[in-house]
Amino acid sequence: MNLNHNHLTDIIMIDFTQFPSPCYIMEEELLRRNLSLIKSVADRAGVEIILAFKSFAMWRSFPIFREYVDHSTASSVYEASLAFEEFGSKAHTYSPAYTEEDFPDIMRCSSHITFNSPGQFRRFYPMIEPMATVSPAAFA
Repeated sequence: MNLNHNHLTDIIMIDFTQFPSPCYIMEEELLRRNLSLIKSVADRAGVEIILAFKSFAMWRSFPIFREYVDHSTASSVYEASLAFEEFGSKAHTYSPAYTEEDFPDIMRCSSHITFNSPGQFRRFYPMIEPMATVSPAAFA
């Protein structure tokens, strides 16, 4: 790959004609710079950054992301599995609708599960009761 780096403007110029189309192109130096900035802000603010797969699910870059970000979100069983199997951490999962079929995998791949309503919580509580860290009374 032929990159021209202009140090005066700190912009990397890429000759996109050298790549097949369609394809995804990621410049690692810029990604690391942005992730360093995000981590620095998080450290100074005392917060944790959570990667949202809705905006970014290029799983081959997850080893780089894991150097800067510890957690991810999921809104489906597929995203929760991606977090668990490829990102290497359990997801913070929220979905407007969970299915009985998918919920065991959601539980296996999630550290946090957010429910859409008290009714949804009550529906799935029998499955999570042995592991629950909140009281169902909070949702009464």
